[in-house]
Amino acid sequence: MNASTHPSEPFPFLFRPMREEDIAEVMEIERHSFSHPWPESAYRHEIRYGTDSLFYVLQPYREPSPTTWWDRLLRRRPGERSPIVGYVGIRFLPGEAHITTIAVHPEWRGRGLGKYILLMAIQRAMQHRVRFVTLEVRASNRVAQQLYTDLGFRVTGVQRGYYRDGEDAWLMQLGPLDGAEMERLEEIRRATEARVLTYERR
Repeated sequence: MNASTHPSEPFPFLFRPMREEDIAEVMEIERHSFSHPWPESAYRHEIRYGTDSLFYVLQPYREPSPTTWWDRLLRRRPGERSPIVGYVGIRFLPGEAHITTIAVHPEWRGRGLGKYILLMAIQRAMQHRVRFVTLEVRASNRVAQQLYTDLGFRVTGVQRGYYRDGEDAWLMQLGPLDGAEMERLEEIRRATEARVLTYERR
C-alpha cells in the first residue's frame, strides 16, 4: 500500500451519528449552505423517528483529559465542545442509499472534508447491503458535481424544476457497489485522509 495514502497518525476528526443537541449547529451550516434550508423540525423528526434514515456529523476530535476522579468515572471531556463542521443524511430504499443532504461549514471548506464525509456515508450505507448510492445536485452546482464525479457518480437523468426556485436537478448514481468498487473507494478515502492531515499540519 502506498504510504502517502495511509496516514499513520490519528485522524483529527470524528464522524458520528447526529444527536438532537447537534441540531442548532447543523442549522447554522444549513442556512449558510442552502437557499431553502430544511426546518429544524425535520432534523428533530428524523433523529427521533426516522427508521429508514441515518444522519451523521463531523467534528474535530479532542483527546479526553479528565482532571478529577469524577471526570474519569463519567469519561467527561472538560473544556469547550468541538464544533460541528459538516453533516450528511442518508435515506434507505430497497437496494439503494439516497444522500438526502450534505454540507460543510464555509469556514471549513477546501480541506477535503466534504469528500471525506461522503465517503464515510457510503461506507456506513454499505453496512445495509445496498448496491447503489444516489443523490440529486443542482444543475448549476459545478463544485458538487465535480466532487461526485471524482468519486465515480454518473448522471442518470434530469429532474426538471426540482428545486423550489425552479432549477433543474441532476440525478446521479454510484454503483453497483461490488468488492472492486469498495476497494477503489477505500483507496480514495485513505488519500482524502492524507490530504486532510496535510492541511491540518499547516
